[in-house]
Amino acid sequence: MALINANEENSNSFDPTPKLKTSPIPILFITCIGCNQNCFNCNDKYTHTLIGHQRYCKKCLTRYINDTNDSYLDATIRMNSECDQHRNKELFTQNIQEWCVNCSRISLFKHLCFGHYHTGELSDCEKYFYNDSQNTLQVCPDCYQISFGWIESIPILYLPWWDANTSCIACGLRLVYKSPCQKYCVQCYIIYIGCRYCLTTNIIFGFTDQSQCKKCKRILSNTVDISNIYTSSGNDDLDHFLYGLRSNFYNNLQLAELTDHVKKIGNPLDIYELVREKYKNIQPEPMMEWIPYSQIKNLKEITSGGFSIIYRATWENGPINDLGNSRNKNETVAVKRFKKFVISKHFIKKVKSNYYCYRYKHHLIRSYGFTKVPDSEDYMLVMKYASGGDLHNYLKNNFTDLTWNKEKLYILWQISEGLESIHKSNFIHRDIHSGNILLDLNSSELRYQWKIADLGLSHPENILLNNEIYGVIPYIAPEIFKTTATFSKKSDVYSMGMIMWELTTGCKPFDNIGHDYALVYQIIDGIRPAITEDTPECFANLMNSCWSSDPQERPTMKKIRKILGSWYFRNKNIEQFNKAEIKRRELINSKKLGPHFTVERHSEAIYTSRSLQEYITKAYEFDINNTPSSSSPSLNFTIQNPSTTHNQNAINTNRLIISRKRKIEESNVEIHDNGSKYL
Repeated sequence: MALINANEENSNSFDPTPKLKTSPIPILFITCIGCNQNCFNCNDKYTHTLIGHQRYCKKCLTRYINDTNDSYLDATIRMNSECDQHRNKELFTQNIQEWCVNCSRISLFKHLCFGHYHTGELSDCEKYFYNDSQNTLQVCPDCYQISFGWIESIPILYLPWWDANTSCIACGLRLVYKSPCQKYCVQCYIIYIGCRYCLTTNIIFGFTDQSQCKKCKRILSNTVDISNIYTSSGNDDLDHFLYGLRSNFYNNLQLAELTDHVKKIGNPLDIYELVREKYKNIQPEPMMEWIPYSQIKNLKEITSGGFSIIYRATWENGPINDLGNSRNKNETVAVKRFKKFVISKHFIKKVKSNYYCYRYKHHLIRSYGFTKVPDSEDYMLVMKYASGGDLHNYLKNNFTDLTWNKEKLYILWQISEGLESIHKSNFIHRDIHSGNILLDLNSSELRYQWKIADLGLSHPENILLNNEIYGVIPYIAPEIFKTTATFSKKSDVYSMGMIMWELTTGCKPFDNIGHDYALVYQIIDGIRPAITEDTPECFANLMNSCWSSDPQERPTMKKIRKILGSWYFRNKNIEQFNKAEIKRRELINSKKLGPHFTVERHSEAIYTSRSLQEYITKAYEFDINNTPSSSSPSLNFTIQNPSTTHNQNAINTNRLIISRKRKIEESNVEIHDNGSKYL
């Protein structure tokens, strides 16, 4: 085992506690986890120190003192004057050999790390002093020296004291007790190993079989079963992705910088706060995790699509909360089960895209982690459950109450901010439609209630995927069906235009005709849903620009968000929206507008994401110069007056036959040093 110490010229001569000796026998009277009530060695109830509420076992301490003849502990003892053996007045001593089972109370074990305390008293000593202004104890940096190093590429923080904290130094989550000298964090994959001969602690940021005490040089074997915190998914890509989230924190921890800072400020105990702040800066949101399938209960199917099934379920342990320091037990979650044939191509991309996009978090459904169905190849993505349902059903049930000058604009502003967040990450969604926009009624902030879900088709912009064209035809930009065109941020903007139109009618676009070749050709030819009479001119102009046939003429999501914000927050063009609201009421009252006054949906109008490859493959190429046979579908439609009943999805077109083919390549997401992503 090769140890490399970066801040010591001669690591073999380095002593983290130079004024203390290594104990000849293990020190067993101190707990590893501060919350334990009974001694792990003899099962007697722990006693507390007068300062810091540190737990120790009096029986095991007495046995230890009897078995040793020197002072190996850094402790302060308080004697009771009423003891028969100590008739002098009250006194303090730092000699552990003066311990008296009848009258002695430990004021403080200076080997033990603890945080801020507001009560207690302490005599002057060279190793600890009490800061009255901050109500804290501070440790002498000369007597307790922090260091760091690596085992191979795994960073290790060497603490010169016994760490009895119950929470992780990084994320603050409650630690899991493994043995009398080992514990670990299931969120960060950080392992804590203590030496009971020196009362020092090694904090290991990653997985390794063993470590070494910096004082006595004993090899400390790691007995933590990593399957308890890093369960193998059975897929190398998923395993590497899961560990990679943590290693990103490890690699950017910069222990050298932190330890140098500790030396400058003069209090080694501040290392805890420094690591915690570093973690929050690098990893502001809880990381995705592997969830044992046994934790998923009460699965109930909600809906199914072309390559997945959505369930509502209960997660027993629950997700880590936004603060990162506890779990929400028995959380209701959404679980998406992926069918076997899409696992290798879609599931891993979904996991990656959710993580990379969620870091901006505005209006995005959080993905907690993933699991796998036992005795099956089906993986499941566990996500936040949005109890309010999807946007289309919301419009269907609430359309008459959604006013032009308030609710509609606020919903669209939230959606635009969510898409802007995805684009900020340099990702695209590719599958925006009203079924993927969800209402989170449990959101703590109203402005974050509408959230975008199903980022499974998200990937870095301008990356081509071999034969992977999925989606809902009415929401897909026309260029996607053309030769060599690719999904882009601009194609997401086109979908946003369709969402805008949907809020004007309460209906899905083109729901009165079949979604087949005819509709594809109409979309390519520039046909769009008819704009309703009540639509404000400024709104119609923005919507038209979003679904322009030329992607370069479409605005950015940032611009769309700003325009919607100016209408909603600053009342720009308020007169247009007030007039539109009056007209909307007239149309609703005359039963000319709204989802309840439309014709029945066409049986071949499909609004679940599906493979659209048949529309672009060579098997279905057409020659633009050829005349179609009589069996070809009729492409002639008549445009209706926007004010007449059932008008919302009427379209008009000319016959259009286009030759198309696509060359698409597939690769994997890679994160480069400059932050660029390639798939």
